[in-house]
Amino acid sequence: MHEHSSSHLERRFWGSLLLNAGLAVGEMTASILTGSSALLADGLMNVDDTAALLLSIYSERKTKQLPDAKRTFGYKRMDAFAGFVKGCLLLVTAFLAFFQAIRLILIPEPIQGTTVIIVGCVAFFVNLFSALWLKEDACHSLNAKSTFSCMAYDAIGSAAVVASGVLSFYSKTVYFDVAAALLIAVLMARTGWGIFKEGAQLFLQSAPDDFDYDAFENAVQNVKGIQSVGDIHVWSLTPLENHLTCKVTVQIDGVCDCERIITEVEQIALKYGVHHTTVQPVYSSETLQRFCKSP
Repeated sequence: MHEHSSSHLERRFWGSLLLNAGLAVGEMTASILTGSSALLADGLMNVDDTAALLLSIYSERKTKQLPDAKRTFGYKRMDAFAGFVKGCLLLVTAFLAFFQAIRLILIPEPIQGTTVIIVGCVAFFVNLFSALWLKEDACHSLNAKSTFSCMAYDAIGSAAVVASGVLSFYSKTVYFDVAAALLIAVLMARTGWGIFKEGAQLFLQSAPDDFDYDAFENAVQNVKGIQSVGDIHVWSLTPLENHLTCKVTVQIDGVCDCERIITEVEQIALKYGVHHTTVQPVYSSETLQRFCKSP
């Protein structure tokens, strides 16, 4: 099932890649011919998308590889790595778009509004189609989510390009074009920062945002046969796969019931969104003295 879903997502990445590569070349060429900073900003965003999609395809293939002796968790974190790199790319591209907009304010150039409108309309529909195509997979993968976010904001940016083209055509001023470029830069920076933070959290092995540490500890503490719980560690391997380890000190009357205790702790963890739990039973000195007599 996972392999089928992964292959399905990879095909969508390839389709979006071909569309965005062609669009990036067209917009960058048009920005040179028209002098539009908005088209340049949108074109840079599509160049970024093309690079991101190549990384997405590579990441999607790596995640299919089975665990080995060196990488016992497999390559599932490649999904987070791809999302993290895309976030960085978006932040860099946002800076370039902002720089170009400021340059156009300082050194105004005439804008060919008609060409900007036509190219912007084509870009809008291509980006909208790509975003809708990837929307279904965005909830299951940071890789797909980051790509979907890029496409969705690209569509908004392309709409801004069309609006700036119309206004520039009638007003003969560069300021609408600059405003559109700045809007695109802000959208890229906002999206990039969000994806960057989420990817960084996965790399730093942070606990899921919705995990209630104290509530979990109290629930485990109330399990019959457990004296105390400690060394609780929770982290996300991927956005959908959370892991937990903990130590539970077993009471004397629970020594022979460890299997039930571990099962109950695993069930509690499952309620808190953790599907992979490792429980280490620990015995007090009193318990060891009673059951483990020295020869």
